[in-house]
Amino acid sequence: MSSVVIKKSKESPKMTPRGKGLVGMSFAMVVIGSMIGESLVVQLGVFGVIVLLFAYYSAKQNVKKLRILRRIPRTVFSGHDFNFELEIINQKRWMSSRNIMIYDHFLPFSEKGFACDLIRPGQSLAEDFQTRVVKRGTVNGKGYRLVSDFPLGLFHVVKRRRGMEVMQVYPRPMLTAAIKSTVSGSGEGNSSMSFVHNNDGEICGSREFQKGDKVNQIIWPAYARTGQLYVRDYDYSTPQKYSLVFHSYSPSGKLIWPEVFEHSISLVTGLILMCRDQNIPFEICGPFTGWKMMEIKNPRFVSKVLNCLAEAQHYPESDLEVVSKVLVTLSGTHPVFVISEASVDTWADKLPQLPRVINCVDNDVLKSKKPKLKDFRSVA
Repeated sequence: MSSVVIKKSKESPKMTPRGKGLVGMSFAMVVIGSMIGESLVVQLGVFGVIVLLFAYYSAKQNVKKLRILRRIPRTVFSGHDFNFELEIINQKRWMSSRNIMIYDHFLPFSEKGFACDLIRPGQSLAEDFQTRVVKRGTVNGKGYRLVSDFPLGLFHVVKRRRGMEVMQVYPRPMLTAAIKSTVSGSGEGNSSMSFVHNNDGEICGSREFQKGDKVNQIIWPAYARTGQLYVRDYDYSTPQKYSLVFHSYSPSGKLIWPEVFEHSISLVTGLILMCRDQNIPFEICGPFTGWKMMEIKNPRFVSKVLNCLAEAQHYPESDLEVVSKVLVTLSGTHPVFVISEASVDTWADKLPQLPRVINCVDNDVLKSKKPKLKDFRSVA
């Protein structure tokens, strides 16, 4: 969490319609009282002016020496809630601050603002909020407004401050059932275009039925006894490494919406976090890395890759020449994930046949291209 102190500048109180009405009424009373010779009316008019002067001074002093602390994390995931702490400190020695309202960019929409009725001298008031940022990328200098109409609502003081915080917003992680199954299954997914789990591992027990499980894996005797659906659970061997390749193949005349690209970036993020959680080293390549392979030997430290994804831009490509070149130059025989926002039907068959499993992924489908036996013989 980073504590950000906002620089201050001078703002003068502005008269509200109520204050303008009191000014007009006071001057009218002075004029009329002088014309009719009523000293009491004149005195009331002068008293109204004195009240205005006192209110102006009080309004100006009320917002002086107020220090705002905003504690925010340096990195967050798009669309995920995070803690935002807002603290206001009254650094005045003798005077309390009243009726302070803070409108902050990071406050949740339902809160509208942070109200402080009374802050005594030398004391502070703090509150935690659950908020989120939707758009990925770098958030710079989002500020706040400090508003007060104390006393009597005669003057309105607004202080605008520009923040100095820098927050990195990572893409929102998302994973389909097919990707989860393929990563857990040592990178070998089902060759058909569906969301089913493979069963290439060793049976290690049973678990409750989940969306995406094969129906033929249901243990019907257990269902007959308990009335609950259970499926066989498998223990998969952990792969040594994964290669992730992202591209934005867009044939001429094919329209791709920006939301589709954002969803595919979220899939890449979810795949990276799953590799981190399962301690699987990986390497990644795409337009956001300049088509240079970025290798992550220690999957616990993925901030460098997530920073690249946070700043990723959509650059559609008319051919798969660069992608094919990257796949051909990969060393080893570990599985590869090729991710794109375009449908796998438009580009999966155009990839070169290699002696490795190539998992072609789009926003809906995972299709695995398994190596042919002759490819292994040629390598041997």
